[in-house]
Amino acid sequence: MIPIDQPNHANQPARPNRHKRTLFRPWSRERDPQHYTKMELRKRSDDKYHSGRWTKESKAYRAEHPLCAMCQERGDVTPTEVVDHIIPSQVCEDFWDQNNWQPLCRACNKLKGRTLDKKAIRKANRLKDNE
Repeated sequence: MIPIDQPNHANQPARPNRHKRTLFRPWSRERDPQHYTKMELRKRSDDKYHSGRWTKESKAYRAEHPLCAMCQERGDVTPTEVVDHIIPSQVCEDFWDQNNWQPLCRACNKLKGRTLDKKAIRKANRLKDNE
């Protein structure tokens, strides 16, 4: 018989508090590279894209060119979301030359970045190596 002043689980081993939450701090320990997210593994873009000047100029350019250039070529009407460098910024000589800019929607910018930009960068690197 269990004494009245003692709870039923008194003879059981102590269990850790399951309700206590701990914060995940990725900086506090090393992680296996396969657990990094796609964005964590991605190289940081050029610092010029993170400047106040780029924010102002790209916003003004989008206001002047409200429709996606690639969609317009196909006959679609899609609002501009990003300003893209026609010749990739890593290759072009003047980052701020607006003649090298085009307005694109996000879908077209992703498509161009996956195909055309990579080809242009590889070609420019080959030309540099041959010089």
